[in-house]
Amino acid sequence: MTSAARVRHVPLRRCAVCRAQAPQAELLRLVKDVAGYRLDLTRRLGGRGTWICAAWAASSNEKRLRNAFKGSAQQVRELLDAALAHVPPTAAGAAGIPPRRLE
Repeated sequence: MTSAARVRHVPLRRCAVCRAQAPQAELLRLVKDVAGYRLDLTRRLGGRGTWICAAWAASSNEKRLRNAFKGSAQQVRELLDAALAHVPPTAAGAAGIPPRRLE
């Protein structure tokens, strides 16, 4: 009798912008509190989280971001830009984050 290798459970989350499912480790989590949205890098803050994939965080498509976050889209864009500024370019490429287009 052979023992089957245990498959570790990978939690999946859905991106609020593109609606694609991805493993939780590949997404950025935002939490809404009384002051607005906050970036949750540890994924431990209380409250309901909103998940965004790294490709849309680096994208310059503001229309889909406005549709997902309504009036808070500008604040969310600033949070995402700040988060991406802390990621080295080599790590961003390895994580599948496309380079940001400057307009």
